[in-house]
Amino acid sequence: MNSLRTLSSDAVPARPETAVRVLHTSDWHLGVTVRDEPREVDHDSVIAEIIEIAVAVQPDAIIHTGDLFNSGRPAMADFGRAIRALRELGEIAPVAVLAGNHDSAIAMETLGVAVGDPVPELASENSYDPLAFSPTRIRVMHRPTTAAHGAVLTLSTQAGGRLRVAGLPFLHANRVLGDFDDILAANATYADSVRKICDLLAKSAFVDFDTSADVAVFASHLHVSSARTSTEKEIHVSSEYATDPTHIDSVYGYLAFGHIHIAQAVADNRGRYAGSILEIDFGEEGETKQLVVADLTPGRPTKIYDVALTAGRRIHRIRAPYSALAERAAVLGHDLVEVTVEHERKGDGFEENDTVSLEIPGYDTLTAAVHAALPDACVVSVVDARRPDVNVADEVEVPEITETPTQLFRGWFAEHGQALVDRHNAHGADPERVASLFEEIHAATTTESDVEIAESGIIAALIGDEGDT
Repeated sequence: MNSLRTLSSDAVPARPETAVRVLHTSDWHLGVTVRDEPREVDHDSVIAEIIEIAVAVQPDAIIHTGDLFNSGRPAMADFGRAIRALRELGEIAPVAVLAGNHDSAIAMETLGVAVGDPVPELASENSYDPLAFSPTRIRVMHRPTTAAHGAVLTLSTQAGGRLRVAGLPFLHANRVLGDFDDILAANATYADSVRKICDLLAKSAFVDFDTSADVAVFASHLHVSSARTSTEKEIHVSSEYATDPTHIDSVYGYLAFGHIHIAQAVADNRGRYAGSILEIDFGEEGETKQLVVADLTPGRPTKIYDVALTAGRRIHRIRAPYSALAERAAVLGHDLVEVTVEHERKGDGFEENDTVSLEIPGYDTLTAAVHAALPDACVVSVVDARRPDVNVADEVEVPEITETPTQLFRGWFAEHGQALVDRHNAHGADPERVASLFEEIHAATTTESDVEIAESGIIAALIGDEGDT
């Protein structure tokens, strides 16, 4: 699934003396669970591995491109885990971390205070200079903003030149962007808005920029057109929100992206999705997890190295007869496993047409028997597929098939919406717009972003009509 050639950390070449080295990681999703199984132990292991790699490769900067947390309201334990990790990384090199769509601006702003990021306060006093060397070791970009408010950093490097980092956190389609009111038209498409903001950041990033000595990185949490996705989870990656990377200024030596979990080269190999650091769900089973090391040399092509992450438990879906499970125990180890138990096959001591008892001697349930056969593995789900024609009463943990709130609303609206539209036809209600409006409001409220609704007057009128009737 992954065409990139990942290296071990000790296989990354020594940095050229003239190169600026950047370490790029993304999509940690602290707080995520797999079928209610917490991932804290896995996060602790892989974060420790990331820190070890950072020590080994000695970057000039470390960039995290968003979704540090899995929720807009992270648990205190995960908040503390993030603080400790950023502080340890900050001792190795300056760190810039961007908010992703799973991160709330409020939580990320608070994180910035916790790690001592002074830029927001300096910006509020109009005393932040993006062209001067950064006053902070850890910069938390909690919302999209201008260079003067912290979207552009200037960092010193071991090679002697300067590194400019322009950061664009996740841009919600419905967020009120006061910092950009002067360049964004009210009816601009999402893609147009992203392009205009990128252009504005580039103009700021390349002021007083010496292409013979300085290098620059553009970092963002967004969907780049043609990128491949794999996750089971709902993420904002519809084509209408895809950004064409050809619009991103060619002076940037590396483009660091977050949001999509498959590690992959994008933008004609100008940049990377670093991908998630763990298999977040079963849609990512078998994916290579990694971080990226990029060596930027003024006037020369950037060298990009994909560095494998091996720590943390992996996830597996297996289908096998119960009699064959024990032989897989050693290979699965302590990994997370979804087990589908099939009927016993011919050659396993059974004939194809044998009537196989569903009872397993010594165990009251199939789930208990599976746990005994795989004593070290973390079995997160057991599905009984031995006799599809028999309704088996067992303590079987069947993966819950759920619909997202927006899918549920669309299903309900498909049945009942036309009657509502007909009832209020004088207001010119468009069924598709009503459905997409729900999606916008849901995305805004679940990420604690502000929302500006063009149809506010219509909604108020509808509420008034309901009140009259």
